[in-house]
Amino acid sequence: MLQPKKFFRTADGKLGVEWNDGSRGACSARDLRCACPCALCVDEHTGVKTLDDASVPADIALLKVQSVGRYAASLTFSDGHNSGIYPYDKLRNLTLGKLTESV
Repeated sequence: MLQPKKFFRTADGKLGVEWNDGSRGACSARDLRCACPCALCVDEHTGVKTLDDASVPADIALLKVQSVGRYAASLTFSDGHNSGIYPYDKLRNLTLGKLTESV
């Protein structure tokens, strides 16, 4: 089972993740916030995204990362949003899709 080995902040302020298979990646707080899977951001019945990305501030920051069991992470953002539970497979896709030299 793929799980984060550690979370860290990259030199350019992104959330970095080192996975237990040795891979590493990073994602900006804004990209993470725009990908929030919670019921406030995605219609529970249709799966259609309801969050307007334009409403997410460009300078949004990630304040807290907390593991939720062995399957997900809970993220808290500077806009007060904290209801998203990011399953590790989603978080892995978000971070590994944005590998950078600063990780």
